[in-house]
Amino acid sequence: MPLPRKLRVCLINPRFRPSVWSRDEVLPVLPGKKGSWIVTGSLPALAALAPDHCDVVLLDENVEDLDFERLGAFDIVGVTGMIVQRDRMFEILERLRDLPITVAAGGPYVSVSEAEFVDRCDVRFIGEAEETWPRFLTAFARGEPVQKRYEQDAKTDMETVPTPRYDLLKSGSYVVASLQFSRGCPFLCEFCDIITIFGRRPRLKSPAQMIREFDAIVKAGFRTCFLVDDNFIGNKVKAKELLRGLIDWQKVNGYPLAFSTEASINLGDDAEMLDLMRLANFRQVFVGIESPRAKSLMETRKIQNVRGDSMIDKLQRIRDSGLVIQAGFIVGFDSDDEAIFDEQFEFIQQIGIAQASVAILCPIPTTPLYGRLKMEGRLDLSDPYVSFRPKKMTREALRAGYDRLVQRLYEPDAYFSRLVDGYFGSPGFRKSRATLATLIGRKRSGVTRIAELAGAILMAARLFRALLAKRSAMSLGGAYVRHWRRNRRLCGREAIPFASFVLLCADHWHFYTISRTSSKIEIGTSRPETLRPIPANEGLYLDKTAGGRA
Repeated sequence: MPLPRKLRVCLINPRFRPSVWSRDEVLPVLPGKKGSWIVTGSLPALAALAPDHCDVVLLDENVEDLDFERLGAFDIVGVTGMIVQRDRMFEILERLRDLPITVAAGGPYVSVSEAEFVDRCDVRFIGEAEETWPRFLTAFARGEPVQKRYEQDAKTDMETVPTPRYDLLKSGSYVVASLQFSRGCPFLCEFCDIITIFGRRPRLKSPAQMIREFDAIVKAGFRTCFLVDDNFIGNKVKAKELLRGLIDWQKVNGYPLAFSTEASINLGDDAEMLDLMRLANFRQVFVGIESPRAKSLMETRKIQNVRGDSMIDKLQRIRDSGLVIQAGFIVGFDSDDEAIFDEQFEFIQQIGIAQASVAILCPIPTTPLYGRLKMEGRLDLSDPYVSFRPKKMTREALRAGYDRLVQRLYEPDAYFSRLVDGYFGSPGFRKSRATLATLIGRKRSGVTRIAELAGAILMAARLFRALLAKRSAMSLGGAYVRHWRRNRRLCGREAIPFASFVLLCADHWHFYTISRTSSKIEIGTSRPETLRPIPANEGLYLDKTAGGRA
């Protein structure tokens, strides 16, 4: 058998379109020069799978421009992407066809819409690729025949997955690292393709694997990490085992990482899990709420949201544990009529979730929803924003109602009412955060406090310049000052700190900007891990695709 020759391999993550989660308006406000809010986990994960005979270069178009002349020097160029990156993927693949290289494509969008890539690349990877990607690279390096299409016969054993190559990233260009603990979700939500791609039985890495990955993230320079699991508590026993090991690691290393993740709403029923997450320094959790209507939830099989006591009670327990809640909502279910838009607004205001992302229902290929709508003759792809015919309203009414809802949610008074009232209305949240601060035990010197204040003032100045440039300084800037004062008046010494409040104002500026072009930019975007008009999962499939969430 011939020895494999040395290969030069480049992996490309295409530029994202703007969305709620891309934080495009926040990045210029932050210290340093940030190009992207979060690392797309596919790049370092794929790099780790490459055999030793491969020299791998990672190119994330969100933090650096592509040089197509330079790309011609590689043996293989791989392009991954989610649905939100579809158009840019096609543009890149079209440019690559003129180069003397082998072009591979994989990831979420290729996996759910393979036919669109048959003539756009040399090799396609469907689904998970922990086995197929290194097999292809080895065969190619030996000069052996390679397939045009690769798909694993079995699901990946997560305990065999190597530590992602975070060292190959330009880590200073990102704010948040992404990392995956598990794949799969035990629930049956009709719109979600997670269960069709990854299955209903969660597959997990071992705590020892995760500790190695935490070490690698810290070594790369990150201080914040998003666990991109489809549902972090899909296997509660294993999740608690990880959290106990993570708590020990945090204590030994001086709490170097703050965490966020996604979880189903039944997290609010597990006091032990909430306590372990607090002790492990989890700060935020994303929850798929979808709708205040029980009929809509039952229709889409989101039964975990209607079990037990009310969603409001569950969410309050989550918040009282010290977790900031982000949430996703969907409009367009068969049970939704035009009254749903007011109901969604009133519910979101009542529960006080500032970062609420709303999506129009999106039937993704491979999902039960897609199959049902196709069988009923209601799929209609002629409208890129509403790709089906709703039951109780027209497509025009759905799109218009969606736009109005998003704009109402991100009017300054509505947003800051949720933000400040949610914070002030939860003494449990403030107590939990104070307890965590004591546990971590970081004492700030006078010099540190002055430096933090100076940094916050610099961010405020950058934000003010951005508002001036868009002629919004008077309206939005005045609202920010007014709500800062309200925050101080209501909460006193426990008020949201100035630096945090400035960052929350920058968040609002981004959401406000997006909301003014909502249906043009991000129909379907309702999950955080990032940036897609159809939420997604992060595996080797390899980012996240999918309408799925916990």
